[in-house]
Amino acid sequence: MRLISRALLLELVGPFFLGFAAYTFILLIRTILFLADFAVRRSASFVDVAKLAVLSLPWMVVLTIPMAFLLAVLVGLGRLGADSELIALRSCGVGSASLYRPVLGAAAVLSLGVLFLYNVVLPPANTLLERSMARLAATSIVNVVAPRTFREPRPGVTLFFDRTAPDGRSFEGIFLILGEAAEAPNRVIVARRGTLALEGDQLWLDLFESTVHEVDPEDSSRYRISRNESQRLLLAGEFGGTPLGRVSAERGIRSQALRQLWRTAHEAPNVGTRRTALVELNKKFAIPFACFAFALVGVPLADSFRRGGRGASFALSLGIIVVYYVFLTTGETWAQQGKVSPGLAMWAANLFLLAIGALAALRPRSWRAPIPRRPAREIPREKGAAAAPTASRPSPSPRAALRIASACDRYVLARFFSALLLVFASALVLAVVVDYADKVDEIAKNHPSSQAILGYYRYFLFSIGMQIAPFAVLLATLIGLGVLSKNNEDTAFRASGVSLQRLSAPVLLVAAAGALAAFALSEYLLPFAEQRQTHYKNQIYGHETGGKGVGSQNWYLASNGEIWHREEGNASQNTLYSVSVFQFDSGFHLVRRTAAREASWAGQSWLLRQGWSRDFGDEEPVGFRPFLEQHVAGDPPQAVSAVRRRPEEMRFRELEHLTQRLRAGGYPTGSLETALQTKVAQPAMLPIMALLAAPFAFRVGRRGALAGIGLGLILGILALIAAAFLTKLGDVGALPPALAAWSPNVLFGLAALYFLLRMRT
Repeated sequence: MRLISRALLLELVGPFFLGFAAYTFILLIRTILFLADFAVRRSASFVDVAKLAVLSLPWMVVLTIPMAFLLAVLVGLGRLGADSELIALRSCGVGSASLYRPVLGAAAVLSLGVLFLYNVVLPPANTLLERSMARLAATSIVNVVAPRTFREPRPGVTLFFDRTAPDGRSFEGIFLILGEAAEAPNRVIVARRGTLALEGDQLWLDLFESTVHEVDPEDSSRYRISRNESQRLLLAGEFGGTPLGRVSAERGIRSQALRQLWRTAHEAPNVGTRRTALVELNKKFAIPFACFAFALVGVPLADSFRRGGRGASFALSLGIIVVYYVFLTTGETWAQQGKVSPGLAMWAANLFLLAIGALAALRPRSWRAPIPRRPAREIPREKGAAAAPTASRPSPSPRAALRIASACDRYVLARFFSALLLVFASALVLAVVVDYADKVDEIAKNHPSSQAILGYYRYFLFSIGMQIAPFAVLLATLIGLGVLSKNNEDTAFRASGVSLQRLSAPVLLVAAAGALAAFALSEYLLPFAEQRQTHYKNQIYGHETGGKGVGSQNWYLASNGEIWHREEGNASQNTLYSVSVFQFDSGFHLVRRTAAREASWAGQSWLLRQGWSRDFGDEEPVGFRPFLEQHVAGDPPQAVSAVRRRPEEMRFRELEHLTQRLRAGGYPTGSLETALQTKVAQPAMLPIMALLAAPFAFRVGRRGALAGIGLGLILGILALIAAAFLTKLGDVGALPPALAAWSPNVLFGLAALYFLLRMRT
């Protein structure tokens, strides 16, 4: 290999690996949180979690290798252009072919690697990942239904349980409804305890001390009760056909190898399946070829933007990535809908970039040396005039010192905010690209409106931005202050009497102000954004976004512990139709069951009409009373119609009141209390991350901004893993909620103070 080729390849190595690590880390954020849930809440072993992590990497690597290579070309060759080394090569007779040869060679190697991963490693990895996740999730009741909520683990079965055991596999206070959720509950099962049992590919629900209640829908006076010491119910059959391991046909196709895809594309009886197989078949070659497309478009653009620096190269790479994946995902959606041919849809992005690269390469100014700058003219001096004596610089006055400090702060903050903008933009762009690629099958299948898609990603950006804010501040501080150290500007500031602590003070103050702003946003805007995001996500997945009548669920858990059911409702008249009410004692034994034709809100209570009521003693019927009208205490219509929201969808005071109410009722509230503390602890991480990054920025800054990015990734991964696992330990009660939420802040805060005090200034 020629010396020039080796030198060019060495310029690509550093930016490539750092870009690869950065992009992969952004994709790993949610995966780490998900695996922490498996490890802590679901008692999965370290081997199982490590297996899931390894199986999750291939699909990420397939996406991040072309992105990282584009960044390496723009940054590496852009550095050569900025330092006029490309001009020196051309002046020595080195043509453009010598510049393209090593870059295209590297693109060929990476394309073959991506092709191998996509066609040999990824299909079996996807299959193993789906089955491993289904089997591990099936052993935990948390995956089936959360405590004190109603879910359908399979059609015709609605499950509710009062509380979960610490191991996540057994639970107490079970209420099971057999029949469609919207129909009147004629057959229900009440059990004291239950566990999950996985036998082969079947998931069973074992009930202990269960009682089956059956009422004749034609004659409500006829009621039958059967008691069982133990009872078994099938919740899920083979994984892939049930909600526990739901894998769509498109996902199954993505797990097929080339030969299987070819057979499916030509022999499948369904036209949609054949079209999806053709799309996937073309994509298995189009995405690896992206390395070539990025190389051909990156080489001339890197030289054209040589004066913009690494920031311009980074921003340009983001723009190209966005254009490429918008073409790819939109084309995939149109191809699955039959609007364009699969081949054209999958190769349009590569063809577009090749055209851009050809136009950029043919521009004559991109290969022309810049016009040499004219040297500055000296100001003529009169004959006989002596040079002005050099006087010592007077010490600045206090007011002048304040002005200098203000200029210094603006100078530092300008570099910090420019780095922060690039980090945020890259993370958000990559998150949207990957999330859209994950939902493209659902979009093609369910045909949601463009308003639903745009609305989802508008609120998705806000949600993911709040999650990555601490890591963005960490990287921006490392890059912004590291640039000062690289250019020896920190030395100049110290020579002028400005310490490194004073130099980093504006960044710390801005991060502290950002923490207050983040808390305010999480308190007033984030809950609404999470609710709207869930609403639009349900539209994308084809789920119901609203229910029949009052509320969006047929089942409702009242504040006094009663369980209500209604078939229909009229929100404007505050009326429920075909109502059933189940009352339990403190031991979750059924003590009364009431049913009525309709119920209307009477101001202080519900007025039930044309119904019956049956009392139970030791779960045996002791009395049956039909009635025409009867008042029953209950929650107002506003509460009945409201759907229980996740902690992320609630404000601080709402979550605090819910936690206090459940704690007073004797229910475990560890997860809610941890979420409550996290609402304050997470924004407080912003100044801590800036404080931690400042001393490292001045230590590694002389090695360049890329070294700062690498160090930031290591610190970010450590912070993310610590926060994820400690928070999950608080959810299951292994740690006090305050300790679980604030431990990462305390640990990294102490480390930041230690390194800051040891920093030489």
